[in-house]
Amino acid sequence: MTMPVCQEFQNHPDRVKQVRQELESLPLDKVTNFLKAIAEDNRTKIVTALSRYPELCVCDIANILGISQANASSHLRKLYKVGVIKDRKEGKQVYYSLEDEHVQAIINKTIEHMEED
Repeated sequence: MTMPVCQEFQNHPDRVKQVRQELESLPLDKVTNFLKAIAEDNRTKIVTALSRYPELCVCDIANILGISQANASSHLRKLYKVGVIKDRKEGKQVYYSLEDEHVQAIINKTIEHMEED
């Protein structure tokens, strides 16, 4: 599929300047890291599972995905590092949940958007 392009080159310096300034003021590196973290199949499944069931342990997550606990822990570590999930210890168990309602909204809106077709 070929994307349409302008037939005539025009520069809009005021728009360009305004948008550049706005982009420079945003934490886009954090946005990129967040999106990279959830842009892997198993990590997307983990985030989606946690959006459906608010708290799961590593054993549950490994079982849901059909992967080893070590593999699940590796994915959870990546999600934790960028602030997608948080953990809670209860005795010898560690439970994971989404960091906040924003993460849940992002995954739910993305699923809703993909299902519109």
